[in-house]
Amino acid sequence: MKGCDMRIAVRQDVQVWCEQDRPARLVVDGERWRIIDTPTRCDGGQLFQSWRFTARSDVSHRTCVMDVEEVDGHWTLLATWD
Repeated sequence: MKGCDMRIAVRQDVQVWCEQDRPARLVVDGERWRIIDTPTRCDGGQLFQSWRFTARSDVSHRTCVMDVEEVDGHWTLLATWD
């Protein structure tokens, strides 16, 4: 992920770690991000999990809103916002 100055639609594999069944941190392009708000489910609890949250980079300290989706244990970054 090159930056998040505006909404950027992406379909990128990411690693997500959960705590209490909610995303808590993730790695995007080798950069670690920590979720700094309460993640919100965006999928209605259907066949997959989709979440929106605000995350801060441990490296650059940028803050972005991110949408991620989990299907069969595989996480994908869908979009980011500044």
